[in-house]
Amino acid sequence: MFTNMMFAVLALAGVSTAQSLPTNCDRNYTIHLGDTCNIISANLNVSTYQLSAVNTGIINTNCSNLAEGETICLGLTGQDCNTTLVVQSGDTCSTISTSVGIPISTLLTNNPNVNPICNNIYPGEVLCTASQIYVNLTNSQ
Repeated sequence: MFTNMMFAVLALAGVSTAQSLPTNCDRNYTIHLGDTCNIISANLNVSTYQLSAVNTGIINTNCSNLAEGETICLGLTGQDCNTTLVVQSGDTCSTISTSVGIPISTLLTNNPNVNPICNNIYPGEVLCTASQIYVNLTNSQ
């Protein structure tokens, strides 16, 4: 009985979340047991920032509320950066921008969660490393 109720609750949670996805969601993903924001970001080429920004109100700030069966948006049409890099220990914005061939200014613009001196990146974080600007700060959610 409890198992059936839990399944029903998870199913309803997935349905209600799917209804709250942005209408211009370009890609979506259904959460699996054991998923974290960094795992989803790394496996599906979506920056940590983008995953959070397009799921405002669905994913909390520390990404601790993912529920199996829940559907989340990965990117918005026209603003979906899927050129990414997983930060490794010892990486800096300078080494990352050099390795992918983009200016640091582009790296920072597409990853507004990274501060201007780039001392808040961490191993496992996923950054947008596209040469195109995808983040429109005047229109970001």
